Amino acid sequence: MTTLSERARALLRGAIDIHVHADPDPYAERKLDFRATVARAREAGMAGLVLKSHEYPTQPLAWTLDREFDGIAVHGGVALDWGVGGLNPDAVEIALRIGGRVVWMPTFDARHWRGWRPGGWNSAREGIAVLDADGALEPVCHDILDLIAAHDAVLASGHLSPQETAALLGAALERDIRCVITHASFWTPLELQRDIAARGGFIEQCAIAIAGEDGEAAWPDLLRQVREVGPERVVLSSDHGQAATPNRRRRWRASASASSTRASRMRRWGGCCGTTPPPCSAIRRPRRAAARPDRRGPVRRPRARARRRGSSRGGAAG
Repeated sequence: MTTLSERARALLRGAIDIHVHADPDPYAERKLDFRATVARAREAGMAGLVLKSHEYPTQPLAWTLDREFDGIAVHGGVALDWGVGGLNPDAVEIALRIGGRVVWMPTFDARHWRGWRPGGWNSAREGIAVLDADGALEPVCHDILDLIAAHDAVLASGHLSPQETAALLGAALERDIRCVITHASFWTPLELQRDIAARGGFIEQCAIAIAGEDGEAAWPDLLRQVREVGPERVVLSSDHGQAATPNRRRRWRASASASSTRASRMRRWGGCCGTTPPPCSAIRRPRRAAARPDRRGPVRRPRARARRRGSSRGGAAG
């Protein structure tokens, strides 16, 4: 087990990692299960985690672990891959009604991902896109955005293309939804990062970017993106859990080291999930919520406290 230095431990204290993978996973080998991951994060002094799976909603696991472990907030969400029916408003609503905090757009089943990383998916169904042939958002996307707004949750871009990300997050920001461009260093142009950040969105940079073929050589470009976007709009996360990549403590330490570059201004790990530790409290809340798209009763709010195979340019996502 890696021992954290006092400097790294100080940077991790009160931090939230919004992008964590673990077992159970139906396809990929993971280093730890979610319970062990939460235990290690609490021991490191972290304030919270957001559990992510490409195949299933993680809020039931998060709900259970949040009640088992004191001193750390555990959140879940749903990624809109074929495992939950793709762009499925029913899956979104169920996840959010039981307290889920993040909705990721398609990841391994995104059409863009399948073109960018051939073979890096599990479903035999066709890739998912959020734009129609004319470049407009598919109507179902508006239903999903309405649900996210009504539940005061967070939209993450997943593995969408830059064009899709621009259209979807632009529409979300018009609804005052908190938005995150997922692992932006992989394929999101700096111009788009700047635009989304200037409009109130957040840019996620992941420690996994330094765990792939480029290794430590990926640091200069990642840090350049952080500085040029503005560290006050950047969220550092790990995207960790892959069996072939460094252990969690090393990944958290790597992200903590990056945050020390501009620690006084950068959103060190998260807070997009609406939790209250100091690194998160300044993140803007939506000013208004969209009307509920159905009549099945009031929104259930969460409690106040709270792959994979191969490598890619700068690391292997999720």
